[in-house]
Amino acid sequence: MPWRHVAARALGWVTTLPYRWRDNVHLGPRLLGNGRLRISGPGRVEFGADVNAWSHAEVNRLITTRPEAVIRIGRHARLNGCTIVAAERVEVGADCVLGSCELRDHLPYSESPVDRRRPGRAQPVVIEDNVWIGGQVSILPGVRIGRDTVVGIHAVVFENIPPGVIVGGNPARVLRRLDSGASGDNRSE
Repeated sequence: MPWRHVAARALGWVTTLPYRWRDNVHLGPRLLGNGRLRISGPGRVEFGADVNAWSHAEVNRLITTRPEAVIRIGRHARLNGCTIVAAERVEVGADCVLGSCELRDHLPYSESPVDRRRPGRAQPVVIEDNVWIGGQVSILPGVRIGRDTVVGIHAVVFENIPPGVIVGGNPARVLRRLDSGASGDNRSE
């Protein structure tokens, strides 16, 4: 293993030491990191094996707002400056890549003008396996993004996205389907 990987794993372990003592945080083995990971709140945060949380510019923020909230990050996921906020549940599948995006299962305000000062209703967000999410993307409550999908920069996702497509825009819409023969784990190629 190259010395840089060894150093990144050691740095990932050392910089997450404060979280390793918490009962509500589970960090899987071989985490890569550089100290730009912030985990806060009373809920549970779970990382799978081999997660890469080495952020180049922005801090990765994982925030739970209620004790029953859960954030799950799948194995081999790559976090690069993302913000994830959960009152109920946000799941990121295996082999996903998240740029400087924001995923939240509730809005900080109600959509009703009468209740505007109250937080919105929590609805789980599920990102299936092998999804790439670009920078400045917003994934809103109740959205499920299908596996092998790419979400383009600056997209705002209000509705479920089918598997194997490229989406972009505000509101996000399907731009084209991906070649089904090209999907899957291609890291060894």
